[in-house]
Amino acid sequence: MHKESLKTIIVAQKESFLAKKELFSRDILTNFYDKYRKSSEVFLITGIRRCGKSSLLRLIWNDYKSRESLTDDRFLYVNFEDERLGDFTKDDFETMMEAHRELNPQTKDKEIFLFFDEIQNIRYWEKFLNRLRETEKYKIYVTGSNATLLSSEMGTALTGRNIPIALYPLSFHEYLVHFRQYPVNKESLYSHEQKMEIDNILKEYLCFGGMPKYIADKSPELIQEYFQDIISRDIVRRYNIKYHQKINEMGRLLLANIGQKQSLRRLGGAMELKNPGTIKNYLRYMEKSFLFFRVPLFSYSFREQIANPSKYYAMDIAFYNNIALKAGQSSGWIYENIVLAELKRDRQNEVFYYKTKKNFEVDFAVKNSGENRLYQVCQNLTDPNTEEREVNALLAAMNELKSASGTIINQEIDGIKNVNGKEIRYISLVKWLLQNYL
Repeated sequence: MHKESLKTIIVAQKESFLAKKELFSRDILTNFYDKYRKSSEVFLITGIRRCGKSSLLRLIWNDYKSRESLTDDRFLYVNFEDERLGDFTKDDFETMMEAHRELNPQTKDKEIFLFFDEIQNIRYWEKFLNRLRETEKYKIYVTGSNATLLSSEMGTALTGRNIPIALYPLSFHEYLVHFRQYPVNKESLYSHEQKMEIDNILKEYLCFGGMPKYIADKSPELIQEYFQDIISRDIVRRYNIKYHQKINEMGRLLLANIGQKQSLRRLGGAMELKNPGTIKNYLRYMEKSFLFFRVPLFSYSFREQIANPSKYYAMDIAFYNNIALKAGQSSGWIYENIVLAELKRDRQNEVFYYKTKKNFEVDFAVKNSGENRLYQVCQNLTDPNTEEREVNALLAAMNELKSASGTIINQEIDGIKNVNGKEIRYISLVKWLLQNYL
């Protein structure tokens, strides 16, 4: 690309980046500066399209700028989804850097902050960034809407030289504290008045989820647009899908059946697709684009794990509430989806579902540092038969996995019950979602 054209794009994108308004903080920024300021690695920020990655870059810059009294000529921001960069290749990176240096000659020999959005659109980007990283003159942050940014796409160029950061839609804590600006502390959940207000905000969150622009505008058309963008840009275009209508339908089918086991045979019958390999690829593409979380069966045998159907949950509950044909019919599924998303925020957690030897099922079995934690999610426990079923499944799984931790997340009951010598913890969803932040 011509250097003068790149200068025009750089200036326009810088203005757009600095014009971002109504930003609110994210929990991931807590102690971020102190933890990472001296790091020389490349930061790889991944997450579903429109979850706030670009805004996070601006928040990071704001933090550096205010702490160190930096000026705005010390950063370069480029969004590679700009249609004017459609012909950009790896060979244009150096020209782009020259354009920035010529626009800002006063920054020669100073550290420059690089913020590159959706960089996965440019092949071999990692080789160029690795070369820049070795000069120690740059602080590099890149974002991408595909999980392969963290794996095969990098080849070996950045192996061991990057810090992966997964950004999710807003958690309930972020929605409550940063978006709604409602401060919470340990006393908040025990004050009747404050507890009622937090419960009402939780109802909002269960409806609207955590996609930043959507929760601000509350326009259902936005979620439809996000869904179509993910299908068309992050899947169809990226993987050269021929029958794009099929993958669109599969996405809607999975949203309508979140939390239910999906076998290749069942999906193939519903989608009229005969090739299991095609179905498997479609599922993998949707997972890599962060549209869904996949939850496999817990088993110490990998063969058994992959032979059994997995469950799929939406990355954000707004997709279920606005797109699924069964939307609004089951708040129990919504509870499960919210819990699963919170569990996945901890990158150390490996999340499975568990089936006991007598075919009782536990919603989530979480492996973390060799410890197994078991969770049942049930909104309403007023029916004694429902509670008995949930408890029996937990007890069986706790015995089989030799797990000391069994929890039932529900709408309003808190406490501990001793059943057959095992402790079962009951905790309301609102307390469980906030417990690590109080």
